[in-house]
Amino acid sequence: MIRFRQIEAFRQLIMTGTSVGAARVMHVTQPAISRLIADLEADLGFSLFSRVGGRLNPTNAGLRFYKSVEENFLGLERLKQVAEIIRDEASEGLTVACLPVLASTLLPPILADFVERHPGVPIRVDSVKVPEVLTILQNHKADVAISQAFASVAGIEVEKLLHARAQCAMPASHRLAKKKLVRAQDLRGERIIGWLPNSRQPYAAEQSLFAAGEDRANYTILTDTAHTRYAMVAGGLGVSIVEPFAAKVWRAHGVVVRPFEAAIEYEYVLSYPSSGIRSDLVASFRESVLRVVATYSLDEAQAPTGAEA
Repeated sequence: MIRFRQIEAFRQLIMTGTSVGAARVMHVTQPAISRLIADLEADLGFSLFSRVGGRLNPTNAGLRFYKSVEENFLGLERLKQVAEIIRDEASEGLTVACLPVLASTLLPPILADFVERHPGVPIRVDSVKVPEVLTILQNHKADVAISQAFASVAGIEVEKLLHARAQCAMPASHRLAKKKLVRAQDLRGERIIGWLPNSRQPYAAEQSLFAAGEDRANYTILTDTAHTRYAMVAGGLGVSIVEPFAAKVWRAHGVVVRPFEAAIEYEYVLSYPSSGIRSDLVASFRESVLRVVATYSLDEAQAPTGAEA
């Protein structure tokens, strides 16, 4: 019967190249390594090393076996890393991955609701973009995530949360601020702060608005975060089609938003590692999310009295 200690001795012998090196790593004697390898070969029924002139050289069978051993050891190393993370962090804590714009707008009232029922529970918030959200969830480095919707991905369970219509953001002194509703043709000739192509959902929706002719967008700056778009608008660098969450944050910096006549909606989701099992803390966090979303106001800016249609 193959024992783990035998496999460990075999791996260290391959990696260090000598039985002396393997013995040093494993804190045993050189004869102990030789004995473990001999027992392993007997259990396997084939030779792992050829012994020529006192040197051990791996056989072809030994190299094939080592490849499989290394693949399985990588899994064990990953388990060790996870165990270290769990040991270093509070075992009853909660880790939330969240888009930066949601972390600064929607998440605070959610956490306030959650903390009221779970005072003292450590909470870690990772403000990341959608690609990082996927990686974090797949690697079980977060318990739950709030982000824009994404295509189905293996290892992640998704729950639809809400939709929000796009707005048009501009400086308060801009001519479009007088309008109740901004249309795509109103942006003709305007400098536009746009999404980078790697922003997926919003980029595709925005590009579909503009024809190749006279309505072609005059993009001056492309960014990949909502707050950056608002900041560029605040700096007088153009107008932008934006998600509405950050509008109330940037109103203090002279940015206003108006409803935008286009079928652009941002979809947001709650997602989890698809283990099929959720802790009581995650279930409670979900309750907080649904409770806050049900009453959350995006506080869309209203057009001033007498504004144009």
